[in-house]
Amino acid sequence: MSSHTLTPLGGTPAGRTVRVGWDAPLASYFATVWDEPDDEAAEADHLVFAGAAPYDISDPTTVLELVTPYAVIPEDLRERLLADRDREGDRFQGRPATELVGTTALPYARSTGQADAIRAALR
Repeated sequence: MSSHTLTPLGGTPAGRTVRVGWDAPLASYFATVWDEPDDEAAEADHLVFAGAAPYDISDPTTVLELVTPYAVIPEDLRERLLADRDREGDRFQGRPATELVGTTALPYARSTGQADAIRAALR
């Protein structure tokens, strides 16, 4: 799994974290943006949480678009994300939890391509 922590835009709350990366076990790019609460007992406020299902996001441009309102995007980040995917590959198929995660995620697939990729991994 790769993870790139980005610099939040100026004027954002202290404690904001912005991350994007490639999750090889889910074969998906991901994007997360959250604000840490001031109170230790409170939960973090998640502003963006995407790419947490198998084959959910196949194009790094999608995650970059999701975090653009929250962070400075380095010029070479798209290429680095593509390189992360090439280096780490797709490790969803054949893992111990593939059947459980795949069959659970399949009814909620957001696209035909995602559903087809999950079905192929389950074969």
